[in-house]
Amino acid sequence: MRWLIPALLVPMVIAGACRGGQSESLLEDADEPTIEVVVSGKGLDQFESAESDIAVGQIAPIVTGLDLLTGETVQIEPAGKPLVVAFFAHWCPHCQREVATLTEWLMANKLPTNVDLIAVSTFEAPERGNHPPKKWLEDEGWKYPVIADTPSQIVADAFGATSVPYFVFVEADGTVAFRMSGNLGPEQLSIAMKRLAGTSI
Repeated sequence: MRWLIPALLVPMVIAGACRGGQSESLLEDADEPTIEVVVSGKGLDQFESAESDIAVGQIAPIVTGLDLLTGETVQIEPAGKPLVVAFFAHWCPHCQREVATLTEWLMANKLPTNVDLIAVSTFEAPERGNHPPKKWLEDEGWKYPVIADTPSQIVADAFGATSVPYFVFVEADGTVAFRMSGNLGPEQLSIAMKRLAGTSI
C-alpha cells in the first residue's frame, strides 16, 4: 500500500539536515568499542524525496546489534506493531536539537503503545565534537534503544540514509510506510506516528 504524505509533513523533509560522511578518525581509537552489527535483507535505495519514494512498500532490512545505552541485544524489526527508526549523528546540530526536543516531548507524553521507536547513532566522527554518542544521549535522557552504526555505516546505507536527522516509518508487516529527513519536532513526529499506527488498527 503506497502512502500519500500529508502536505503538512512534506516541507519538513528538506529542513535542517546534516550530511553524513566518513570520519577522519578511526573509531577503534574512540572511547567506545566498535560493536558488531548484522544486517540482513535487501537494502533500501537512498532517500531523495518523500513525494516519490520508491522504497515505500518494500521490506525494510533487519538489523541486530547491541543497545548503546544498556548493552542488551536489539533488533530493528517490527515486533507485531509499527516501528519508527530514527537516525542521528552526535556532531549534527540539527540532531542535537531534535534529540533534545523529542526527549522532552516523549518524557511528557510517552510513546504511543502501538508504535515502537529505535534510534541509530550513525556517521560517528570523534573529531567533530559532542563525543561519545553514548554520553550525549544519556545526558539528554534518551530512554529508547540505540544501535551504534559501524564505521562503514552499514545501517545507514541499508536504510538509504544520506543525511540526518532521518526517519524510516515501518509498518507492522515489515514494509516501509514512508521515510522523512530533517527536523520533524514533536508535532510532526506525532502526526507521522498516528498515521503509521492507523495502518494496523
